[in-house]
Amino acid sequence: MSKHADRKTTLSDGEVQILYVAGELDFAVADDLAARGCAAVLRSARLLLLDLSGLSFCDARGLGALVRIANRADEADCRYGLVAPQPPVEKVLRITGLDQRLAVFATVDDAVAG
Repeated sequence: MSKHADRKTTLSDGEVQILYVAGELDFAVADDLAARGCAAVLRSARLLLLDLSGLSFCDARGLGALVRIANRADEADCRYGLVAPQPPVEKVLRITGLDQRLAVFATVDDAVAG
């Protein structure tokens, strides 16, 4: 998972949390990401974005973490989206149909505007 610091910004309608995910999202780090994402929702984020621009691989456990975060966001009435997935990750999202369940954006700006 990424060593980048996560970012929080403020919009006119509330908080935007951006979590960076890099490397491989697999069984070794999926639970940590799910915990970080759920914690961001609990911090009253109005919009939670996962920046996947540095993510090169995602297995089933990683997909499960993305869904757990999305479910928590739905429960908290928090918008949620994935930003800039690389082609291998985008393909897995498409094959599994999760691109229909999880909002996917090309850029952070697109997600904030959407």
